[in-house]
Amino acid sequence: MKTKSLKTFALLAIILLTIGGTKGQSFTGKDLVFKMIPANLPLPAKPQRYSVTTDYFNHTLQGTFVDKIRVSGTFTTNLPDNKEMWNNVSVAKSNQLNNPFDAGEAQKYMENFSYEPSDKILQPYFFKDFPYEAVQVKNLVWDMAGIEAFAWGHLDSLKLNKLYEVKKMNGEVPLAGLGTFTNNNIQLIWKGVSLMNNELCALVDFRAMDNPLSVNLKMGEKDFSLKGTSHYWGTVYLSLKEKRFEYVELLENVMMEIRWSDQPASQYVYTTRFMKVKKLE
Repeated sequence: MKTKSLKTFALLAIILLTIGGTKGQSFTGKDLVFKMIPANLPLPAKPQRYSVTTDYFNHTLQGTFVDKIRVSGTFTTNLPDNKEMWNNVSVAKSNQLNNPFDAGEAQKYMENFSYEPSDKILQPYFFKDFPYEAVQVKNLVWDMAGIEAFAWGHLDSLKLNKLYEVKKMNGEVPLAGLGTFTNNNIQLIWKGVSLMNNELCALVDFRAMDNPLSVNLKMGEKDFSLKGTSHYWGTVYLSLKEKRFEYVELLENVMMEIRWSDQPASQYVYTTRFMKVKKLE
Protein backbone atom coordinates (compact mmCIF):
# COMPACT_ATOMS: atom_id res chain seq x y z
CA MET A 1 0.00 0.00 0.00
CA LYS A 2 2.86 2.34 0.83
CA THR A 3 4.55 1.62 -2.53
CA LYS A 4 1.34 2.42 -4.40
CA SER A 5 1.00 5.71 -2.51
CA LEU A 6 4.59 6.67 -3.35
CA LYS A 7 4.03 5.91 -7.04
CA THR A 8 0.85 8.00 -7.05
CA PHE A 9 2.68 10.87 -5.36
CA ALA A 10 5.52 10.65 -7.91
CA LEU A 11 3.05 10.79 -10.82
CA LEU A 12 1.28 13.83 -9.38
CA ALA A 13 4.62 15.52 -8.78
CA ILE A 14 5.61 15.03 -12.43
CA ILE A 15 2.29 16.48 -13.62
CA LEU A 16 2.52 19.49 -11.31
CA LEU A 17 6.12 20.18 -12.28
CA THR A 18 5.25 19.94 -15.96
CA ILE A 19 2.33 22.32 -15.60
CA GLY A 20 4.47 24.74 -13.63
CA GLY A 21 7.17 24.63 -16.31
CA THR A 22 4.91 25.60 -19.22
CA LYS A 23 6.50 28.73 -20.64
CA GLY A 24 4.37 31.78 -21.25
CA GLN A 25 1.21 30.20 -19.80
CA SER A 26 -0.54 30.52 -16.47
CA PHE A 27 -2.85 27.58 -15.86
CA THR A 28 -3.97 25.71 -12.79
CA GLY A 29 -4.50 21.97 -13.10
CA LYS A 30 -8.27 22.48 -13.31
CA ASP A 31 -7.94 25.08 -16.07
CA LEU A 32 -5.63 22.84 -18.06
CA VAL A 33 -7.85 19.78 -17.92
CA PHE A 34 -11.31 21.29 -18.22
CA LYS A 35 -11.13 24.61 -20.06
CA MET A 36 -8.64 24.92 -22.91
CA ILE A 37 -5.42 23.84 -24.58
CA PRO A 38 -2.81 26.64 -24.80
CA ALA A 39 -3.15 27.85 -28.40
CA ASN A 40 0.08 29.89 -28.61
CA LEU A 41 2.75 27.45 -27.53
CA PRO A 42 6.36 28.57 -28.08
CA LEU A 43 8.44 26.87 -30.77
CA PRO A 44 11.10 24.45 -29.51
CA ALA A 45 14.62 25.85 -29.27
CA LYS A 46 15.99 23.21 -31.65
CA PRO A 47 14.81 20.99 -34.53
CA GLN A 48 12.56 18.06 -33.62
CA ARG A 49 13.27 14.59 -35.04
CA TYR A 50 10.78 11.76 -35.37
CA SER A 51 10.85 8.13 -36.40
CA VAL A 52 7.94 7.53 -38.79
CA THR A 53 6.82 3.99 -39.65
CA THR A 54 3.79 2.97 -41.71
CA ASP A 55 2.82 -0.67 -42.17
CA TYR A 56 0.37 -1.67 -44.92
CA PHE A 57 -1.38 -5.06 -44.81
CA ASN A 58 -3.22 -6.18 -47.94
CA HIS A 59 -6.00 -8.79 -47.79
CA THR A 60 -8.75 -10.19 -49.94
CA LEU A 61 -12.30 -9.13 -49.06
CA GLN A 62 -12.63 -12.44 -47.22
CA GLY A 63 -9.68 -11.54 -44.97
CA THR A 64 -7.01 -13.74 -46.54
CA PHE A 65 -3.57 -12.14 -46.18
CA VAL A 66 -1.85 -11.21 -49.47
CA ASP A 67 1.26 -9.19 -48.60
CA LYS A 68 2.57 -6.33 -46.47
CA ILE A 69 4.69 -3.22 -46.97
CA ARG A 70 6.64 -1.11 -44.48
CA VAL A 71 7.61 2.48 -45.32
CA SER A 72 9.80 4.17 -42.72
CA GLY A 73 12.08 7.17 -42.31
CA THR A 74 13.32 10.00 -40.12
CA PHE A 75 11.35 13.24 -40.22
CA THR A 76 12.85 16.51 -38.96
CA THR A 77 10.82 19.65 -38.38
CA ASN A 78 11.40 23.13 -36.89
CA LEU A 79 14.41 23.64 -39.17
CA PRO A 80 15.52 27.16 -40.24
CA ASP A 81 13.19 28.92 -42.69
CA ASN A 82 10.31 26.70 -41.52
CA LYS A 83 11.76 23.76 -43.45
CA GLU A 84 11.10 20.06 -42.89
CA MET A 85 13.34 17.20 -44.02
CA TRP A 86 13.37 13.44 -44.60
CA ASN A 87 16.26 10.99 -44.16
CA ASN A 88 16.82 7.23 -44.03
CA VAL A 89 13.61 6.42 -45.90
CA SER A 90 13.23 2.77 -46.87
CA VAL A 91 10.56 0.43 -48.26
CA ALA A 92 10.34 -3.22 -47.23
CA LYS A 93 7.95 -5.85 -48.60
CA SER A 94 6.99 -9.35 -47.51
CA ASN A 95 4.42 -11.99 -48.38
CA GLN A 96 4.75 -13.62 -44.96
CA LEU A 97 2.33 -12.23 -42.39
CA ASN A 98 4.20 -13.22 -39.23
CA ASN A 99 7.79 -12.76 -40.42
CA PRO A 100 9.58 -9.53 -39.45
CA PHE A 101 10.35 -6.97 -42.13
CA ASP A 102 13.90 -6.81 -43.44
CA ALA A 103 15.87 -3.55 -43.62
CA GLY A 104 14.14 -2.65 -46.87
CA GLU A 105 15.35 -0.79 -49.93
CA ALA A 106 16.74 2.70 -49.36
CA GLN A 107 14.89 5.47 -51.20
CA LYS A 108 17.89 7.62 -52.10
CA TYR A 109 15.81 10.37 -53.72
CA MET A 110 14.37 11.07 -50.25
CA GLU A 111 17.74 11.64 -48.55
CA ASN A 112 17.82 15.24 -47.25
CA PHE A 113 14.59 15.95 -49.14
CA SER A 114 13.49 19.27 -47.60
CA TYR A 115 10.65 21.69 -48.17
CA GLU A 116 8.50 24.33 -46.55
CA PRO A 117 5.02 22.94 -45.78
CA SER A 118 2.41 24.35 -48.15
CA ASP A 119 -0.22 23.23 -50.64
CA LYS A 120 2.63 22.71 -53.12
CA ILE A 121 2.93 19.16 -51.76
CA LEU A 122 -0.26 18.37 -53.71
CA GLN A 123 1.23 19.34 -57.09
CA PRO A 124 3.04 16.96 -59.49
CA TYR A 125 6.19 19.12 -59.80
CA PHE A 126 6.79 18.83 -56.03
CA PHE A 127 7.69 15.15 -56.52
CA LYS A 128 9.61 15.58 -59.78
CA ASP A 129 12.59 13.52 -58.51
CA PHE A 130 10.41 10.69 -57.16
CA PRO A 131 9.54 7.50 -59.03
CA TYR A 132 6.11 8.00 -60.52
CA GLU A 133 4.63 4.96 -58.78
CA ALA A 134 6.11 5.69 -55.28
CA VAL A 135 2.67 6.31 -53.82
CA GLN A 136 3.40 5.04 -50.30
CA VAL A 137 6.55 7.19 -50.04
CA LYS A 138 4.66 10.29 -51.17
CA ASN A 139 2.07 9.38 -48.58
CA LEU A 140 4.67 9.99 -45.84
CA VAL A 141 4.73 13.66 -46.83
CA TRP A 142 0.93 13.93 -47.06
CA ASP A 143 0.37 12.11 -43.76
CA MET A 144 2.71 14.37 -41.80
CA ALA A 145 1.14 17.49 -43.32
CA GLY A 146 -2.30 16.28 -42.28
CA ILE A 147 -1.17 15.37 -38.78
CA GLU A 148 0.41 18.80 -38.30
CA ALA A 149 -2.83 20.43 -39.43
CA PHE A 150 -4.81 18.34 -36.92
CA ALA A 151 -2.28 19.12 -34.20
CA TRP A 152 -1.88 22.89 -34.53
CA GLY A 153 -4.65 24.23 -36.72
CA HIS A 154 -7.62 24.17 -34.36
CA LEU A 155 -6.43 24.36 -30.76
CA ASP A 156 -8.47 27.49 -30.03
CA SER A 157 -11.66 25.63 -31.08
CA LEU A 158 -11.26 22.45 -29.04
CA LYS A 159 -13.23 21.92 -25.85
CA LEU A 160 -12.85 18.91 -23.58
CA ASN A 161 -14.88 15.93 -24.87
CA LYS A 162 -16.71 18.11 -27.41
CA LEU A 163 -16.79 16.99 -31.03
CA TYR A 164 -15.39 19.63 -33.39
CA GLU A 165 -16.06 19.34 -37.13
CA VAL A 166 -13.19 20.70 -39.21
CA LYS A 167 -15.37 21.74 -42.13
CA LYS A 168 -12.73 23.83 -43.88
CA MET A 169 -10.53 20.74 -44.32
CA ASN A 170 -13.26 18.72 -46.02
CA GLY A 171 -13.38 18.27 -49.77
CA GLU A 172 -11.40 16.81 -52.65
CA VAL A 173 -7.61 16.83 -52.43
CA PRO A 174 -5.40 16.27 -55.51
CA LEU A 175 -2.70 13.63 -55.11
CA ALA A 176 0.05 15.28 -57.15
CA GLY A 177 -1.30 14.00 -60.47
CA LEU A 178 -2.02 10.46 -59.23
CA GLY A 179 -5.70 10.95 -58.50
CA THR A 180 -7.81 12.40 -55.70
CA PHE A 181 -8.74 11.81 -52.06
CA THR A 182 -11.90 13.35 -50.65
CA ASN A 183 -12.09 14.08 -46.92
CA ASN A 184 -15.61 13.75 -45.55
CA ASN A 185 -16.50 15.30 -42.21
CA ILE A 186 -13.11 15.44 -40.46
CA GLN A 187 -13.68 15.51 -36.70
CA LEU A 188 -11.41 16.33 -33.76
CA ILE A 189 -11.98 15.56 -30.09
CA TRP A 190 -9.82 16.68 -27.17
CA LYS A 191 -10.04 13.65 -24.88
CA GLY A 192 -7.97 14.87 -21.92
CA VAL A 193 -4.33 14.75 -20.81
CA SER A 194 -1.72 12.04 -20.41
CA LEU A 195 2.01 11.54 -19.93
CA MET A 196 4.24 10.57 -22.87
CA ASN A 197 8.05 10.70 -22.81
CA ASN A 198 7.70 12.20 -19.32
CA GLU A 199 5.86 15.18 -20.83
CA LEU A 200 2.33 16.29 -20.06
CA CYS A 201 0.30 16.03 -23.30
CA ALA A 202 -3.15 16.84 -24.58
CA LEU A 203 -4.75 13.85 -26.29
CA VAL A 204 -6.43 14.95 -29.52
CA ASP A 205 -8.30 12.30 -31.48
CA PHE A 206 -9.01 12.76 -35.19
CA ARG A 207 -11.24 10.76 -37.52
CA ALA A 208 -12.82 10.86 -40.98
CA MET A 209 -15.04 8.12 -42.38
CA ASP A 210 -16.30 7.22 -45.87
CA ASN A 211 -13.63 9.09 -47.81
CA PRO A 212 -13.60 8.36 -51.59
CA LEU A 213 -10.21 7.55 -53.14
CA SER A 214 -9.36 7.46 -56.86
CA VAL A 215 -5.93 6.71 -58.37
CA ASN A 216 -4.91 6.39 -62.03
CA LEU A 217 -1.38 5.42 -63.09
CA LYS A 218 0.39 4.65 -66.35
CA MET A 219 2.57 1.59 -65.64
CA GLY A 220 4.65 1.01 -68.76
CA GLU A 221 2.28 -0.25 -71.45
CA LYS A 222 -0.53 -0.82 -68.94
CA ASP A 223 -3.00 1.47 -67.25
CA PHE A 224 -3.77 1.02 -63.56
CA SER A 225 -6.87 2.40 -61.87
CA LEU A 226 -8.10 2.21 -58.31
CA LYS A 227 -11.34 3.29 -56.70
CA GLY A 228 -12.06 2.84 -53.04
CA THR A 229 -13.29 4.16 -49.72
CA SER A 230 -11.08 5.04 -46.75
CA HIS A 231 -11.84 5.31 -43.05
CA TYR A 232 -9.02 6.74 -40.90
CA TRP A 233 -8.62 7.75 -37.27
CA GLY A 234 -5.91 8.26 -34.68
CA THR A 235 -4.52 10.22 -31.75
CA VAL A 236 -1.98 13.04 -31.46
CA TYR A 237 -0.13 13.46 -28.14
CA LEU A 238 0.51 17.23 -28.03
CA SER A 239 3.09 18.64 -25.67
CA LEU A 240 1.65 21.32 -23.39
CA LYS A 241 5.07 22.92 -22.98
CA GLU A 242 6.15 23.59 -26.58
CA LYS A 243 4.77 23.34 -30.11
CA ARG A 244 5.60 19.70 -30.75
CA PHE A 245 3.99 16.31 -30.53
CA GLU A 246 5.38 13.51 -28.41
CA TYR A 247 3.69 10.63 -30.24
CA VAL A 248 1.15 10.02 -33.00
CA GLU A 249 -0.70 6.93 -34.16
CA LEU A 250 -2.91 6.65 -37.23
CA LEU A 251 -5.00 3.71 -38.38
CA GLU A 252 -6.76 3.33 -41.72
CA ASN A 253 -8.98 0.81 -43.50
CA VAL A 254 -9.41 1.03 -47.28
CA MET A 255 -11.68 -1.05 -49.50
CA MET A 256 -10.53 -0.92 -53.13
CA GLU A 257 -11.47 -2.07 -56.62
CA ILE A 258 -8.34 -2.36 -58.77
CA ARG A 259 -8.28 -2.67 -62.56
CA TRP A 260 -5.42 -3.31 -65.01
CA SER A 261 -5.97 -2.50 -68.66
CA ASP A 262 -4.64 -5.91 -69.76
CA GLN A 263 -6.88 -7.92 -67.41
CA PRO A 264 -10.59 -8.57 -67.98
CA ALA A 265 -11.74 -8.58 -64.36
CA SER A 266 -11.33 -6.27 -61.39
CA GLN A 267 -9.44 -7.23 -58.25
CA TYR A 268 -10.83 -6.36 -54.85
CA VAL A 269 -8.43 -5.56 -52.01
CA TYR A 270 -8.89 -4.69 -48.35
CA THR A 271 -5.93 -2.74 -46.92
CA THR A 272 -5.27 -1.82 -43.31
CA ARG A 273 -2.40 0.35 -42.21
CA PHE A 274 -0.90 1.47 -38.93
CA MET A 275 1.33 4.54 -38.70
CA LYS A 276 3.49 5.42 -35.69
CA VAL A 277 5.34 8.70 -35.18
CA LYS A 278 7.82 8.55 -32.30
CA LYS A 279 9.90 11.46 -31.05
CA LEU A 280 13.67 10.91 -31.16
CA GLU A 281 16.12 12.41 -28.70
